[in-house]
This record gives sequence, structure tokens and C-alpha cells, in this order.
Amino acid sequence: MKAKQLVVLVVLLAVAVIIAALMGGGDSVKDDGDGLAEGAVLMPELPLNEVAQVVISGSEDSVELERKDGKWTVASRGGYSADFTKISRILKNFRDLKVAEVVRAAPGKYGRFELNDAKQDKSGLLVELKTEGGKGDASLMLGKRYSGATDQSGRQGGGNGRYVRVPGNDKQVFIVSDSLYDIDAKPSAWLERNPFGIQKPKAVNLVQSDGVEFKFDRKEEGADVVLEGLAEDEELNTTNTGSITAPFASFSFKDVVVGDDADPEKTGLKMPVMANVSTFEGFNYALKLGQGAGENVNSEEQEATVSDARYYLSYSVSAELPDQRVAQDDEKIQEIAADATEEDKKSIEEQNKAAEGLKKQRDDEFVAEQKRLKEKLAKEKLFAGIVYELDNWSAEKFFKKRDELVKKKEKPETPGAGGAPTGLPPGLPPGLTIPGLPGAGIPGITPSVPELPAEEDQKSAPAANEKATKDESKADSSAEEATTPDVPAPTGE
Repeated sequence: MKAKQLVVLVVLLAVAVIIAALMGGGDSVKDDGDGLAEGAVLMPELPLNEVAQVVISGSEDSVELERKDGKWTVASRGGYSADFTKISRILKNFRDLKVAEVVRAAPGKYGRFELNDAKQDKSGLLVELKTEGGKGDASLMLGKRYSGATDQSGRQGGGNGRYVRVPGNDKQVFIVSDSLYDIDAKPSAWLERNPFGIQKPKAVNLVQSDGVEFKFDRKEEGADVVLEGLAEDEELNTTNTGSITAPFASFSFKDVVVGDDADPEKTGLKMPVMANVSTFEGFNYALKLGQGAGENVNSEEQEATVSDARYYLSYSVSAELPDQRVAQDDEKIQEIAADATEEDKKSIEEQNKAAEGLKKQRDDEFVAEQKRLKEKLAKEKLFAGIVYELDNWSAEKFFKKRDELVKKKEKPETPGAGGAPTGLPPGLPPGLTIPGLPGAGIPGITPSVPELPAEEDQKSAPAANEKATKDESKADSSAEEATTPDVPAPTGE
């Protein structure tokens, strides 16, 4: 090897060693003096249990979440309860967030990663985490999703990640291996869902704004709903009335309406539809539903479009829950007669022991169920009186008129309608007959059904049958001659 070549190899080896030293090896975390390196924790000083405020700001919306008296609320929705499970999850995600790959990028390149500041094109979501004392405050800008492989994974396979940057660090953009998919600047995305649920509905008394009243009732659990005042030729249009309270079995909503937006004139709650619902569990719900701005377009001049009407709901709830359970017959203790035999005494004692065990089991179940129902009632009362914006599909049926809720019964089809012989398949091909029915299937000929011989004429029945068969054969031959066209003889060509 020549001396010049050896010098070149030594220089290349030295460069490789320097590069390796700068980049670090294995899983070690190194700071190059100008920011964070792969594997670094983005928020190392985040005191998870001391975070009292989360502010998320985007180009079009923002939300402020606050913790007051140990409870998380959505400040921009009048202090409505926030989804604690979701908040807890995202705080843990931020605490554990690590750098999967570093990208060198100046502020002028932030748009490529959708990391510009708010009110700029291709802006990101700014998440600010604040503590009560302000000592552990942290913030992070979230950009677009990243689905490729990273240096940290050895460029093996892909994953769900996201581009992020730390405000104050103008030279680095980071890829993290968590997509942080549920971070949203819309207040509605953080509201606690399912404030109430109408379970096991029994009766629904619906009074529309024009005073028209509908009374739906269910005699027992699982039975069909019936409507009071139906005529004999009417029935419910189950498309519009089937499970009318089903949307509220686990009530969900689009948003909570506060301030000027909750004005009864705007929400339609000044002249609402009233729905009083009672359940087999003893709950009573008073629902008020209103229709706000927007409506269906349905006219000759303009084609019908999807409804853009907005619907709103407010409710109150009460319950009549029993304090004691009524014992059943199989739980009663039987008295043992003085003159009972030993065998009878033993049998009755065994029955009484079983009855006592059954009573205790049912008493325990009753106590547990009443506890559940009382907790349900207490929770639902906390959310009563609030104005909710609903999805159209869950509210529209309450605004339908009688001709949409009730329809005429369909008349059963009369056998043999249209002049066809009863019991005969229509449209038989020409010339086709049904055995035993002379002339059946022949156009213009009404089939005749032979009468069965009377009891006293049983002896002559074989002769009659033979005659009927001959008549049938003649009729078939006549039909064949009448319907078969003359076919010219082959010419021999």
C-alpha cells in the first residue's frame, strides 16, 4: 500500500470516529450543545400532579381546561365537567414523550412540518401546561402526523408519530413516536359525555309546541310500544316511532351551549316540544327540545337538501325509588306444626333454610341496585338544566306530525284477485294444462273442477272418473290442434 493511500485511510477513519462521537451510540442521550438529542425527554421537569391548567390554541379555535377543587372543567363552556380520563391520558403522554429523531430546521422551514405559530399558514397546535405556582410550566407545538421509520428504530418499519417543536428552540424540529391523535383545540372535544341515560322506558307523553299530544305506552319490559287513540285502521309508523327514546339510552351530544347562544329564542326552547318519560326503574325525565336556525329545503323550485337545522335539549330528572323490597312467596318461612312427623319437620327446615338464603341474596341485590340508581340520579342531576346541542338524527323524530307517526294499516291481499282462478299460478304458457282441471291454461276456456261423488254414488265413481279422463284427453287434443300452427314440409334444399 502506498504512503498516500495510507494517509487517506487514516484521515477517513479519523472522520468516522469524530462523527460517531458526535452522534453517540446505543441508547445514550446526548446534547450536542445546541438542543436535544435522540432519546431525550421533551418535558423532563413536568410535575404531573401539579398541572392546574391546560391551554390548547390553534388557528381557528382554542380551549382552556382548568382544575378546580380537584375537578377538571372546560372554562370556555361555563365550567362544564371535562373528560378526566382523556386529560389524565394526555398528561401522562406528555410526561413520557421522547425524541425519536432530530430534524435541523430554521423557523422559515416550520411550514413544511405545519409548525408555524397560530394565525399563520400551516400553523400547529400550541399546548401549554401550567402549574399553580408557575414553576413547572411547559409548552409544546404539535405539527403534522409522521408515519415513517425513525433513526431511533434503526429505520426498521414505520409507526405513528408526529412532528413537534419546543418554543424557544429555533434550530430543531423533533419527531416523536406518539401521534397524540386526540389533542384538539375545540372545546367540544373535551366535554364529559353521557350526562344522563334513559334506560328501560315505560311511557312517553309527547306534547308538541302547537299543543298536539301523543301518549306512548309499554305495558311491560320488552313489549311493543302502543299509541293511545289509534283508530282500527291505523298503526304506528315504526320507522319514525320505533324506540323513540333510543337516542337517549346513552345520551350524547355535539356541544354545550352557553351565554348568548343559549338564548331561548335562538335555541327554540321558548316554544319547545315537551317529552315526559317514565321508566320501569322509577325515573322520570322532563325533556325540552327546541329547533333553532335552519330547516329542510323542500319545494318545487329547489331540490330537497340535507337538513341544516340545529336542535337543542335541556332536561330535569327525578326518581321514586323504594326504601324496602317486597318479599316474594318463595322467601317466606313456614311454621312447623306440633304434630308434624320427623320427616315433614326435616323437609320444612330444609325449605326454610333455602328460603332464608334466597331472601338474603335478593336483599343484597336490592341494596346494590338501589345504590347504583341513587348514584345515577345524583350524577344526572348535576348536568340538569344545561342546554345541549344535539345531532339531527336524535331529535328530528320528536318534531314529526301525526301523519308521519301514524299510517293506515295495509290491507291483506285477496287470494285470486284480478280474475285469476283461486289457487292457480298466473301466466301459464299457452297449451299447458294442469292434470285434473280440463282447459286450465287454455286462453278463453274456464277450467271446470269435477265434483267429488256423493257417498251414495261411490259405486259409480270409477266410471265417472274414466269418463272425465277421456274428456280431458279430448280437450287436450283439441287444444293441441287449435294452438299448433301448420308447418310447411321441407323443400329438400
